[in-house]
Amino acid sequence: MPHVDPDVLALLALGEDVASPEERAHVADCAACRAELANLRRTATVGRSALGAGDLLPAPARVWTRIAEELELQDATLPGVPAAAASATPPEAPVASVPAERPAADAAPRQRPTARPRRAWMLALAAVAVVLLVIGGGVTVWQLLRPAPAAVLATAELDPFPGWSGAAGTAELEETRTGARQVQVTLEAPGTDEGYREVWLITSDATELVSLGVLDGTSGTFSVPAGIDTSRYDLVDVSEEPFDGDPTHSGDSIVRGQLQSS
Repeated sequence: MPHVDPDVLALLALGEDVASPEERAHVADCAACRAELANLRRTATVGRSALGAGDLLPAPARVWTRIAEELELQDATLPGVPAAAASATPPEAPVASVPAERPAADAAPRQRPTARPRRAWMLALAAVAVVLLVIGGGVTVWQLLRPAPAAVLATAELDPFPGWSGAAGTAELEETRTGARQVQVTLEAPGTDEGYREVWLITSDATELVSLGVLDGTSGTFSVPAGIDTSRYDLVDVSEEPFDGDPTHSGDSIVRGQLQSS
């Protein structure tokens, strides 16, 4: 298949789950796409690392001018910069330490290309995101970079069973922006060395159940299998399971609670 669309790579770098299985497989096998994704992730990391930097200083007008030139927006008014500054010619002195070569007097002026490749546009946009963070634009970069939060569909208070006095927990049924469902579970209970904890969804009449996975520690996020009707499988259960190789429920529930719509 062709290379993964740069827009998809940019969203992956920002933590969005937007790639198809075929696109993920391509990235895993394609060195060029992996390198591009790594570059975009480094850009996002730089942006997030400065979120707590404190008071931010305004950027000189020439910074906005050069951004406008890179994106071919010379006629646009940029945030915090008067229209005249946005269209002003930048200083002739080069920013880099390498001197610019002056063209011959009779040489014809070079023409600016009318369009840039999408990859260059994406890299320029990523650079703008970092600059916006440093100079404190009207919209915080954290809002630009953070993944969209999952929507909470239902919550449950997990109450202890006899023999597990003092145990407590909570559960949240969520839906991600891609439509996937997941259960967030927290548990407070005395630890043991004789088994492990497993999270289950159980029907209201306790006749059917499905395992979501092993709870490692005091909290975890578990995907809900496709096809599971959470209006029927509305009980969240955390059990103590022995190391006996038996995948069925041990019958030793630590906590359980019913999901209630938010």
